[in-house]
Amino acid sequence: MIEVGFGFRMVPGPVRSSNTTRPTRSRWHWLRKRGNVTFVRPAAEIDDRKERFYLAIASVFPLSNITATDPGAFRFHYFSPYIVLSALSIVGGLFIMAAALVRLNRVGINAMNIAEPIFFGMCTLLQLLFVRLAQAWRGFMVYWAEREEMFFARPYGAINLRRKVIGLAVCILTSALVEHVVYVINQAYNVYQESLTCQYNVTNPLKLYGTLTFGSVYQSVPYHHLLTMYLLYTTISLTFIWTFTDLFIMLVATGIACRFGQLNKRIDSNLQNGSEAFWGEMRTHFVGLIELVERTNRIVGPLLIASCANDMYFLCLQTLNALEDKPYDINDWYFRYSFTFLILRTSVKLWFAADVDENSVRTHKLVQKIRSEHYNDELEILRICSSGGVSISGMGFFTITRRIFLTMAGSILTYELVLMRFHRSSKGVGEDLPCGYID
Repeated sequence: MIEVGFGFRMVPGPVRSSNTTRPTRSRWHWLRKRGNVTFVRPAAEIDDRKERFYLAIASVFPLSNITATDPGAFRFHYFSPYIVLSALSIVGGLFIMAAALVRLNRVGINAMNIAEPIFFGMCTLLQLLFVRLAQAWRGFMVYWAEREEMFFARPYGAINLRRKVIGLAVCILTSALVEHVVYVINQAYNVYQESLTCQYNVTNPLKLYGTLTFGSVYQSVPYHHLLTMYLLYTTISLTFIWTFTDLFIMLVATGIACRFGQLNKRIDSNLQNGSEAFWGEMRTHFVGLIELVERTNRIVGPLLIASCANDMYFLCLQTLNALEDKPYDINDWYFRYSFTFLILRTSVKLWFAADVDENSVRTHKLVQKIRSEHYNDELEILRICSSGGVSISGMGFFTITRRIFLTMAGSILTYELVLMRFHRSSKGVGEDLPCGYID
């Protein structure tokens, strides 16, 4: 079906905000000079709370006043409850990492015990990066809202982005909650079995659980109930931030890929359209999305690097753990669930991030289908600027495309061989003496 434009056309203006700033010029600004036009007829079915990204993600990314209808109203407060809780988990993560490194310096390093300082160090880094992201969130969402405003007018239709965001968040966070509950049960069962085997005279179960779970800490400092509760909070919060980072990348990629999908659907319906004004509008919308991806890579790139590095390391570690015998059935079941969840979560994150590249490349494929008699200057510009596509990137070090699955598989195989060799050479090093608990 060929689209016929009705109504007025005008240059798209910026989203109104309380603090209007001059937009930053990008390397694509020259493509935006030539007859920027867009339909201004609002689509009756558009619901801001369901369609705008910053409102859709507000339910899973807590900030002060984040549910405001104007992204310019977002505020970052250094003394908000969120920052206080983040500071507590950051301090706790650094404390546990330091205690673990002190222990490793005393007993030695093997392929297994080095995981503790790496986990707490990387998750603490993710927490710090999210605090940095929260500071830049207001400007980022104002910019995002300007670039997606053009998709809230006919003939673009509603996609209910909020439902996609909520559905994805519920699936990931529920699975993460189950994984952590099973971990606590697994750890409690291990502590119980050790108390039976070593015949501990247990008068304080909480002290037994805390001492054995956070052995690296309590080898350096005396035991205290409040410290155990703080360490439990730190572990829960940093485990959550690891999962939430993967989820956040999925949501950001979904918000961008959906806009490319809307654009491609409209182009696909107008392959016989020879209107230069129409293709000028498509070029404007495509360039706007390119600019959005470039801004996203600058803001989210550090999170993506840390997240992929963390996932890669623990995929290698869990693959090594798969070769070890588990003493109890519950250990085996917990390992299977945890490893499966890690594989699926990492794969889904990369798949959603690669959707941005897939949809941007599809724009070029659609333009290539248009017959030569319909070609014009605007269409040629769109063909040129869509030829390379655009991808979610880790600060330019790597891009997320479908090919990254093969790259990661090869990297995991390589590092797994190194890790297995290190595991064999360090067998027995760094192990604590059994039955060392004293009530």
